[in-house]
Amino acid sequence: MMLFAAEAALVSQDTGVAFATPASGATVESVQSDTTKASGPAEAQDEASAVLMARLQDRKIEVLSARTTDSTTYALPSGELETEAYAGPVRVKQDGVWKDIDTSLSDTGSDLTPAAAAADVTVSDGGDTQLASVTKDKESFGLGWEDKLPTPTVKDSTASYGLGSGQTLSVTALAQGFSENVKLTQQPDGDAVSYRFPLNLDGLKLSQADSGHLLLKNSDGDLVAEAPAPMMWDASKERRPASPPTRSRWRRRSRPRTTAPRLWS
Repeated sequence: MMLFAAEAALVSQDTGVAFATPASGATVESVQSDTTKASGPAEAQDEASAVLMARLQDRKIEVLSARTTDSTTYALPSGELETEAYAGPVRVKQDGVWKDIDTSLSDTGSDLTPAAAAADVTVSDGGDTQLASVTKDKESFGLGWEDKLPTPTVKDSTASYGLGSGQTLSVTALAQGFSENVKLTQQPDGDAVSYRFPLNLDGLKLSQADSGHLLLKNSDGDLVAEAPAPMMWDASKERRPASPPTRSRWRRRSRPRTTAPRLWS
């Protein structure tokens, strides 16, 4: 049985916290430890534990205390920190627990709401004229409909309302808002068809940019949100696909500090 002097590390698999014992003069029995293997969740509660685990397991470990809605920080085996910043929110904290963004709709009483979004988004479940709204802090924006809405068909993040005569109104919940469209499956009868969406604003003012974009500004004149110019297309034209929204990112590496974990966004 071989004895040697070394730094010993104990890692709690329940909490992800690592503890190191002093190396000087320490004599321990040579035992193969599972903590040096890349097993279990690649995460630790604090920066110091993540740095130690990354070095021992030779893989990057997420620093849970450094999580934000739009960034993730890792400790690397080299001892550096790497932060990935996303173009939009990828998670939200609910009841003190981080949850991945999930915009699938469910009936929560008077409205349909997404499972986990970065703002309070509501979509009508029928029987009223309030189509959809989004609220964040003390500011809110909502769209209405001219007539009472029928009960929608719900699939994933989208609620669809059959309006008759081949017309379907749809609302899709997003991480920080919603989108809406009207689809016609047959040629309208008679005069040209038009649709009006009443606005419900609280703490916001609406304006239109030269490009046609709709701009929402608060009482201080700061831009809070914007929407692309309304558009329409027919079946003879292919709609140009939108670019993937939220997973573009860039990274930053840095040396960890010995004090509190560093947050960066």
